[in-house]
Amino acid sequence: MKIALLGDTAFFGKNSISNNKEIYNYFSEVKKLLSQYDYVIANLETPFSDGRGTYGHKSAYIYSEIQNIKLLKYLGINVVGLANNHLFDYGRKSYELTKQILNDNNIQYFGIEGKQVFVQKEENKIALSAYCCYSTNPLGLSSDGVNELNYPVIEKNLIENTKNEYNNILSIHAGSEHINFPSSDHLKFARKLSKIAPYVYYGHHPHVLQGIESINDAIIAYSLGNFCFDDVYTNKSDKPLVKQTDNNKSSIILELEYQNNKLIRYKSIPIYSGAEKMEIGSQEISENLSLYSSKLEMNETEYNMMRNKLLVSLVQHRNAKRDLKWYLNRLNLRTLFVLKDLYTNKQKYNASLKRFL
Repeated sequence: MKIALLGDTAFFGKNSISNNKEIYNYFSEVKKLLSQYDYVIANLETPFSDGRGTYGHKSAYIYSEIQNIKLLKYLGINVVGLANNHLFDYGRKSYELTKQILNDNNIQYFGIEGKQVFVQKEENKIALSAYCCYSTNPLGLSSDGVNELNYPVIEKNLIENTKNEYNNILSIHAGSEHINFPSSDHLKFARKLSKIAPYVYYGHHPHVLQGIESINDAIIAYSLGNFCFDDVYTNKSDKPLVKQTDNNKSSIILELEYQNNKLIRYKSIPIYSGAEKMEIGSQEISENLSLYSSKLEMNETEYNMMRNKLLVSLVQHRNAKRDLKWYLNRLNLRTLFVLKDLYTNKQKYNASLKRFL
């Protein structure tokens, strides 16, 4: 059995059928690559919606037009994880619509309402589960919505699935955006799980590539980066809130191969979101992945110092582009609610994850 894991996948902007007449040609080479796999699994970052009725208090909302289900099918994506911080951007209505469209097109999904997906081919058995961390400032985490990253629940499912002879793939939406190194909390979390049972950690949300390590027969890929994503705009400005850089455009497909109900091989396949097509096989991306992976071996103090320095640099670079007008445009009641949600999510993060590390 061969499985391909894809990072953050969002069909909006230039990655939407209605905005790009060449979209099928853009993905044609990667489509051929993905046709080799029994299962192609993506973190579906955008709900399906008509773009009306935003939910909650956020700086930006993203959605996919319904017709973009054709792109999922074109690419051969037959399973999607839904545990992420954008699924509820347009509320319960688009959440239910997303489930309906996936069901109507025979695309399996997991990561909501406690749902896991169990797949089997010959002797190989895989359990897919997905969780969204409060570090992503999500909406809709509940028993009838997005699965929260709750350590005791994850540990329980991992033990139970292993006991039933399933190989576990954990889809984890967590971390800080645009930095190539996971937090020490998430390192501890992934490594602690590796002491319980072998599993694959399938990470996303940072929108950039992060390192991979193998510990106790677990394969931990902290972030695969963006499979496809575009600049993010708000109604506050005609300039993008988030503009895609080369770092955001550099990603991998994580290939897994199972035989005799055991993971026998994994491979990272570099992809780059070029202007004319999605490119495969960049040596530079492979070298960067090796660098990010090597830094995971640093001692905790040095690692945190290195990571914090990069975070400060990112914040300074971002703030340098924001003038007084930018801040004045955001002085409203919604901003106060956003700050309140940030505080609440930090408390929930401590309760659901940090206190178990």
